[in-house]
Amino acid sequence: MKEQGIATKIDGQTVTVRIGSIGSCAHCGSQHDCSIVGKELEGIAASDQDIGLGDVVELTVGDSARAAGALWLLAVPLLLFFLGYLGAGSLWPQSGEGIQALLGLSGLALGLLFAATVARRGRMSTRPQVTLVAKAGPILL
Repeated sequence: MKEQGIATKIDGQTVTVRIGSIGSCAHCGSQHDCSIVGKELEGIAASDQDIGLGDVVELTVGDSARAAGALWLLAVPLLLFFLGYLGAGSLWPQSGEGIQALLGLSGLALGLLFAATVARRGRMSTRPQVTLVAKAGPILL
């Protein structure tokens, strides 16, 4: 995933970027319904990047980070659903599917809660990489 925006805050190597409708947005089908335009995201700039306030930059999320996110948000809740469903069936075989479904859905909810907690604490993936696209021009008054 690559998104372009404007650098709005710089703190060491951490760069805050306001995502704008530039670059590939012109070809996107959801131009008016985009949920990321206008948001501010943080990323890490390499030490060789000379990024200043107002510069156009690009945020890049690597494939491994996206795969880890998919694992946490999809695989873990689904695994807990099946463990709850099948576990209830083997522990209480005469109870019927109602209890199995209830424990399966409880496992799904627990997995989603766990994934959300991991995501908020920043352990799900690394921050996006920030690279310079274009320097900001001089401000004319």
